[in-house]
Amino acid sequence: MTVKYLLRNTCLFALALSAIGLSSRAVFAQDNPEVAQLVALLAQHDDALGQKNLDALMNLYADGNNTVMMGTGPGEKWQGKAEIRDAYSHIIQDYDTGSQKHDCYWKTGGVNGNTAWLSSMCKMSDTAKKKPREYELNISAVFEKVNDKWLIRQMHYSNVVSGKKPSKS
Repeated sequence: MTVKYLLRNTCLFALALSAIGLSSRAVFAQDNPEVAQLVALLAQHDDALGQKNLDALMNLYADGNNTVMMGTGPGEKWQGKAEIRDAYSHIIQDYDTGSQKHDCYWKTGGVNGNTAWLSSMCKMSDTAKKKPREYELNISAVFEKVNDKWLIRQMHYSNVVSGKKPSKS
């Protein structure tokens, strides 16, 4: 697996998290008063990613080695804030600022005590060096409320790499 492939998929992850942030507002808006805090966290993520602000991004993740970000393939695992920060340092180099767009056509999630989760399927587009890109992603995230503050505990994304879309069942 090449570094370029890993970096491209890392970039896809960043865009996916942004898409979850925007799509979650519709998913949870009427379900639970805790959702306002999750929506605020995801809006902060979107803003920090758009501004390429690594410190602000890392403030949204829970401390500890059980905080994980995962991608599609072998080796696409970043554990703990230091590795996640390093992944983001590559992510912010791989797309044109402000070019990300998405359409999350399926989404779900929930809140149970100090744990919350989101899942989404999204059509994504962006530009890299002004060249348009389009792709689809499956995205999931787990959040934990620590000291009365929601934080990202786990993120996972996957994209179709074979060029074939799976059949709907």
